[in-house]
Amino acid sequence: MEFYVLIGGEAGQGAYSIELEVTEMLSRLNYHFFATKNYMSRVRGGHNFHMVRVADHPVSALSGEKWDMVIALDKETETRHRPFLREDGFYLSRKLTMDIAKEANDEFHDMTAANTILVGVILSVIGADFGRARNFAEGTRLLHLMKGFKLASRWGMAGTYPLRPTAGNHCIFDGNRAIAFGALTGGCQFFAGYPMTPATSIMHYYSSASASLPIHFEQAEDEIAAINMALGASYGGVRSMTATSGGGFALMQEGISLAGMTETPVVVVVAQRPGPATGLPTRTEQGDLNFVIHSGHGEFPRIVFAPGSIVEAINLTRIAFELADRCQIPVIILTDQYFADSVHVVEEELPTDVLIRDQATFDPAYRRYALTPGGISPLTCPGLSDALVCADSDEHDEAGRITEDLTLRIHMVDKRRGKIKLLGRDCVLPTYKGDLRADHVVISWGSNKLVVEEAVKKLVREGIRMASLHFSQVYPLSEDMIAPYGLASKILICVENNAEGQFAGLLKRELGISVTHSVLKYNGECFTVEELFSRLKPLISQG
Repeated sequence: MEFYVLIGGEAGQGAYSIELEVTEMLSRLNYHFFATKNYMSRVRGGHNFHMVRVADHPVSALSGEKWDMVIALDKETETRHRPFLREDGFYLSRKLTMDIAKEANDEFHDMTAANTILVGVILSVIGADFGRARNFAEGTRLLHLMKGFKLASRWGMAGTYPLRPTAGNHCIFDGNRAIAFGALTGGCQFFAGYPMTPATSIMHYYSSASASLPIHFEQAEDEIAAINMALGASYGGVRSMTATSGGGFALMQEGISLAGMTETPVVVVVAQRPGPATGLPTRTEQGDLNFVIHSGHGEFPRIVFAPGSIVEAINLTRIAFELADRCQIPVIILTDQYFADSVHVVEEELPTDVLIRDQATFDPAYRRYALTPGGISPLTCPGLSDALVCADSDEHDEAGRITEDLTLRIHMVDKRRGKIKLLGRDCVLPTYKGDLRADHVVISWGSNKLVVEEAVKKLVREGIRMASLHFSQVYPLSEDMIAPYGLASKILICVENNAEGQFAGLLKRELGISVTHSVLKYNGECFTVEELFSRLKPLISQG
């Protein structure tokens, strides 16, 4: 059984506060849930709405089913979302929520108490045990929660959607927190960044962590400074990272090229939003794939990861630091607003060990850019030994000194490009779900993973031979990644949040795979399970 609630209102009215508080309580009470949000780029005003899916089993995507409850804090919620309320669902009108706020102010001298009261209503509707819930609320907050339970009972709503709390030992993550956690356990000791939605909360998490952990956080004056600070820290011997969105990453291009030329390890998170220019700064899209894989001027290798789940985000971020160090390249983690802001329960065991950079020392004969068969030169940082550590943005000789020897130039370019073979051997394989004999395979990358997998399961239950294939490493691609699946004989459908089918084009260019159909969405909103189900099903009959 499941329960779907939408809270809509203007920025500043408390919709986000209700989402935060209800998900906290759901987690403490051991409920499975998934929550995400759609918000406008305004400090106050505009229409925002927050969606929570609660279930007695694991859920990790937005369903798209009709709402069981709609809570209206503004007028637009009535016109935009009430039509999608179930016939037997509960509608808390703008007038009602205003009355609750007035009553809260009269009783508790605090209009914001209405947020917790509404949380109590939601918990009561799903049959939550108030005796347990009260253990997680103190003082006046407990009184506010109790009032919510009483109101739900008075209105005849209590326990109408009874759900069992079935989550075991767990924690809750959003996508950005997962990346920050992965970076911390990946040994990242330096973070520099400049605020840019939807990547900003990674900065917040790192800033908070720096108060108690041996890491350094720096809010830079702009994105140019952020990437160069990260490169400087890496050159100085510590694993480093920065995070931004498409517009900020555009400013980092010279720094990305500098990382390529100096072979300095660095990890960059790019949380996508619709462009070009400022675009829709608080909405979601997957439109920066081509930009990222071709970022920086000149020719040099890089890796691009696009995690599709919380656990993938943690593990891939850890791997990113390992590969950045091993191959001495930039590694880019590509996410989007939907992934960054979505919250759900994680029951899997998470890594707690901290990876560290292996600091080698060398004698005075050390040559930073020594030509080696595998393309990997020795790496150390200044001050560890008597070795002179030289780096330069110009083309250089093996010792790191500027050169215009054109023959040596060829050798250096070939050395750097030689790392591509290593990247192929270390590739992260895609995830195949379903029967290998399936006629149809739905391909996804990044944040669409879980919604695709759930939609495909629904189609399989209707007797359709279908499977899903998700890529979390989107560049480079290798034949090894697809060899087991016999894709040449299957009907391939690629799901993407962009207008051009960028990953489908990449599959064609890199692996010679032709996608039969592309299912695209680029209005700034994510796919839902029901929406994707309805768009995939007609394609089956088309063949």
